[in-house]
Amino acid sequence: MSKKYHFKIENVPYEWDRQMITEEEIRAVGPGIPETMDLFVKVAGKPGRLVESGESFDLSDPGIEKFYSQESSSEAGGL
Repeated sequence: MSKKYHFKIENVPYEWDRQMITEEEIRAVGPGIPETMDLFVKVAGKPGRLVESGESFDLSDPGIEKFYSQESSSEAGGL
């Protein structure tokens, strides 16, 4: 049985079969996040930051990565 890795998109939990996940793969999970929207990552104890195109994440790092999207014209963490 292979290890499952956990992360969240818009506070919805997901499981992943591989240790690494790319920005493109994150955008394709669940209902999907279009390229026209900015993708951010939030890790416990740190402010959210913009995910770069083609960036990869190691899901075995401590904590659960939380990804969220916003309209490209809005500020990170804004309402």
